[in-house]
Amino acid sequence: MKKVIGFDQEFDSILNQLLGNKLSNSLLLTGNKGIGKNYFIMSLIEEYIKKSIVSDQIHHHLSLLKNNSHPNIIIVEKEIDEKTKKLKNFIIIDQIRKINQFSLETSVNENIPKFIVIDSADDMNLNASNAFLKTLEEPKLNTYFFLISHQPSSLLPTIKSRCLKFNLSNHKYDNFSSIIEISNPNIDEETKKFLYDITNGSPGLINKYEFDEILNIFERLINLIVDKNPFSERNNDTIKFLSGFDNEKLKVFISIIKFILITINKIKLGINITENYLSKSILKIDTISDKISIDYIQRKLDYLINNENDLFTFNLDKKIFMINFISE
Repeated sequence: MKKVIGFDQEFDSILNQLLGNKLSNSLLLTGNKGIGKNYFIMSLIEEYIKKSIVSDQIHHHLSLLKNNSHPNIIIVEKEIDEKTKKLKNFIIIDQIRKINQFSLETSVNENIPKFIVIDSADDMNLNASNAFLKTLEEPKLNTYFFLISHQPSSLLPTIKSRCLKFNLSNHKYDNFSSIIEISNPNIDEETKKFLYDITNGSPGLINKYEFDEILNIFERLINLIVDKNPFSERNNDTIKFLSGFDNEKLKVFISIIKFILITINKIKLGINITENYLSKSILKIDTISDKISIDYIQRKLDYLINNENDLFTFNLDKKIFMINFISE
């Protein structure tokens, strides 16, 4: 059986319900971004195929699944805008209409249910959400909806009420370490601890980036916060560097800025961070805590909270966003 590190019990429970035709047709899987929710769902479908298809057809079905071309499975996520060539901000109603059509079509292989994966359901705009709600209200036979959500509070309460809910909690360090080592077997212990601390145990946030780059940018972000002049040579270079990131990558590093600010705040309040974090690299934050006031930290956090969503929703200028963050 496929191993889903850290979530074996949840995985086995859902798989057994699915195999026994006892699973609700709508499943809402929640947890922090990068925790492994998409991997969990796709592994679930893979295991179902292995246990439901005759042996001489398994390879064919798994090949289709791997290439995202299986006729019984559809994955709904934000699409690329044909005009701007950038990722759209939302899952739109036209995509939900395609789901409805897909659910009505005759199944190509009746031995496998239809699986509709929405990753993430948080990305549906209001029109798409309302259209999807109508789909849930009229469940189709032998069709399963798997909704992935990083922020379930953003979903319509009526959608959540129609789903079986499973939450994946943050990974413990040992599980996080094992996941990171799959793609980076030579990674050293200190780097793993550092990555665990800044991601709160969510390996998917950083698994696709060079770890040396993350360490380097972490130090640059510390300097960015301390040096309050957005036009200094050092800060100007960092702002230019960050502005070149795509939205998903910039979101990761904005989350690291928040982590630094919150950690400084803990230090200012007299909390011993050596008891909270595993990495020695995090202790670098302690060296700048006396240079920043609690009021300054709160202003920076307020700016990010109030403006980050607009930055990505309306594709605002990233350089201006970062300059205003420092100047605020």
